[in-house]
Amino acid sequence: MKSRLNKLLSILEQENLDATIVTGIHNIQYYTGVKIVTEDTLMTLYTSKEGEIKLYVPLLEYYRVLKEVSSDIEVYSFSKTILKDVKYAGKGLKDIIVDLIKSHKKIGLDYKFAPTTIVTTIADTNKDRIVDISGHISRHRMIKELDEVKTIKKAIEVTIKGIITAIDNLYTGVEESFLAGIFENRVRVEGVEEYAFPPLILFKPNNSYPHNLPSRTRLKTKDLVLIDVGVKVNGYCSDLTRTIPWGRPTYDERRAIEAVNEAIEEVIDYGEPGIKAKELALKAINVLKKYGLDKYFIHGLGHGIGLKVHEEPYINTRSETILEPGMVFTIEPGVYIPGKYGVRIEEDVIVTSKGLKVLSKRLKRILTPLRS
Repeated sequence: MKSRLNKLLSILEQENLDATIVTGIHNIQYYTGVKIVTEDTLMTLYTSKEGEIKLYVPLLEYYRVLKEVSSDIEVYSFSKTILKDVKYAGKGLKDIIVDLIKSHKKIGLDYKFAPTTIVTTIADTNKDRIVDISGHISRHRMIKELDEVKTIKKAIEVTIKGIITAIDNLYTGVEESFLAGIFENRVRVEGVEEYAFPPLILFKPNNSYPHNLPSRTRLKTKDLVLIDVGVKVNGYCSDLTRTIPWGRPTYDERRAIEAVNEAIEEVIDYGEPGIKAKELALKAINVLKKYGLDKYFIHGLGHGIGLKVHEEPYINTRSETILEPGMVFTIEPGVYIPGKYGVRIEEDVIVTSKGLKVLSKRLKRILTPLRS
């Protein structure tokens, strides 16, 4: 993690800062390697141009964090304690941050990522001292290092195993929630500690809504199974979706699957460094328009994956982000006919110097179960 900390320290020089404060929990995870158990945990990472690196954490996280982080980082508890082996900061987190801001003429802050309570603190202090370093941090996290890509690939491989196992357990009458449990059990066997998000395994008409939760809805003799799942491996996410026909699909359903698949193909062929993210989204929309289905595509084309399952770069019609090698994101066009059915296929890709490379290519895009 030393190289990551050096990235953070480089911001001090670039912006001529006296110090930086990082409060976004996943930013702290990125720079220090500390495991995030709950996303609502408050922590603050402080660095100074003199080389000080301090991490302020609640007492219940103190011993675990102390064990996980580099010896270059001083760990302090901002919770009161009578334990003699705990470095107590002497005050609560809000007062720590206020004092840090006031003790420097120019200090960087990941303002865009800051928890609401921290933003309130900033509003009550002298804003002239604060420089928003969110852009620098976003860029660090968007351009994945080789070890990050390797870990994301592992998460994808485990996810594929879970999807295949769920498909192998399809039968008429099976419940969505049962299949979700099958997926969860399969990836747990592989050592997964947490999911990127709750698994979405949905039949008609539940899959006609982009986000829905598995219920006790049973698989019909003629149906569409939408599986949208992801896991975390060492903190890094995967996110894959497949739509599987059960029984012979209708003409409109087959057409929707064909359109979505063609949209993905067009985007993969077109994508390369130097183009804007919004061009990918427009390319997919134009394919769906050819089929008369563009009005049923009601979300962005994709999003970055990393320490969070939704992070920059966002691939939508408003995004001015320029594609660069090392960016990892999803491509997930969909067609949703309200109250009837939904079709979505999602691949995980990385930008290379030659174009887009599909990281999830081992899983066939168009799947047919062994029996239906």
